[in-house]
Amino acid sequence: MTAPVSNTLRIRPSLAGALAAAALAGLSACGPSAPSGQIPLETTRPVIGEAPEPAVAAVDMIERVYTPAHLAGQERELLRVGLLLPFSARSEAARAEASRILRGAELSLFEQGVDTVLLLPKDTRGTAEGGREAAESALSDGADLIIGPLFSAAAEAAAGVARAARKPVIAFSTDTTIAGDGLYLLSFPPQEEVRRVTEHVLDEGATRFAAVAPDTAYGRVAIDAYGAAIAARLGPDPLPEVSTVEVPLPDGAPEGAEPRRIERTFRTGLVASELYDGGVDAMTQAARRLARLGVERLDPREAARMSGANWRPTPGSPFQVVLMPEGGDQLRMLGPVLMFENIDPLLVKFIGTGLWRDQALTREPALAHGWFAGPEPEARARFERVYEAMYGERPSRLAGLGYDAVALAAMMARERGQDVRALLERPSGFDGVDGLFRFRPDGTIERALAVYTIQGGQFRVISPAPEQFEDAPPPRIMDPAGPS
Repeated sequence: MTAPVSNTLRIRPSLAGALAAAALAGLSACGPSAPSGQIPLETTRPVIGEAPEPAVAAVDMIERVYTPAHLAGQERELLRVGLLLPFSARSEAARAEASRILRGAELSLFEQGVDTVLLLPKDTRGTAEGGREAAESALSDGADLIIGPLFSAAAEAAAGVARAARKPVIAFSTDTTIAGDGLYLLSFPPQEEVRRVTEHVLDEGATRFAAVAPDTAYGRVAIDAYGAAIAARLGPDPLPEVSTVEVPLPDGAPEGAEPRRIERTFRTGLVASELYDGGVDAMTQAARRLARLGVERLDPREAARMSGANWRPTPGSPFQVVLMPEGGDQLRMLGPVLMFENIDPLLVKFIGTGLWRDQALTREPALAHGWFAGPEPEARARFERVYEAMYGERPSRLAGLGYDAVALAAMMARERGQDVRALLERPSGFDGVDGLFRFRPDGTIERALAVYTIQGGQFRVISPAPEQFEDAPPPRIMDPAGPS
């Protein structure tokens, strides 16, 4: 996706910049060695001290912060940024993710070309108490902005400390209940993915919706967002629909007999949401409850002429769309279970969230031609090339959040003295690693997402992400100091 330069602040990495950094890393072997996992920075750029070793069992964070020699006398102009991550969390996955986010942040610091941003890494240990202590430590070191923490409890605790000091927080949690009052969530909340794919099926004319979801916090959040998106378009109490439905001919009907047509009244909006707690048996019970609303049946000859690629909402189905906010092996079980209960994906569109973006799922026939929302692939590909050129491995999905957060810090440094809230809530938004995004006044994030289908063993974009937000005011040109 390519957003207009005049509409958004571009904060994407440059491959040329990464290659230059790699060359710089090679030259550094001839001089003083850089700490492992840290980008070797030119002497004209800020220094953050030793960074944590990536993906290790425990991390000893260096809490001492100093002003680099080249910035002596400019202390008041520095933007000090506390980077709060679970470097010593009990979970190995959390520790590894912290290292990847740190790498993304360091890469951004190099790419942005701003020499007045100083990163202050702090260890949250993955706990609420650790988040509070890390925020206090960062603020005592003069932090003007807090980036992180990763987990909800730690982010909420850190935000409490930051609010008292009147400092903003850009956290990576998806828990929208903690957002607001200076806490902004730079993340991938399932609500955004559900909203985008639901709006797409509404655009295609669907008016009757159902859901089959796990009885988890994720599943319930997805269903709430689903209902909200439907109500926003159809209204909280949509009127019922009267449709003309063909009654199938009975066995032994004379050849050439015409099917009888009758009028039926259907409820519209979110007509059913079934939760399951467990594996195949629980899924089967949920699917069976949904099927009791009624299912359409296709004549085999008619079915042979159809495919999910040419799906349109049918007039005779009590529900035309089913949301399945599930992923991995659970989703590979759920799709066939629905089909076993005669919920036919040729007639009922199966939709999901970003959890569907798993190459293993492209081989599941029940999910063929299903739809889900996610970032534009081109936007992400640029960041992955840069990151891999620097570190020799592909970044995690969350590594790009570290990059974007530091890019926002660089923007704040360039526009020092401006109202921070106005900067972060800029209606035109920002063109980041995963495409266009912006913060709402309540601290939640709005993302411009594409809609994908699964077809021929691949993910294919069927509705590109918008290049700008519809309600954005006339833009102000904002070219970054560094390469784009």
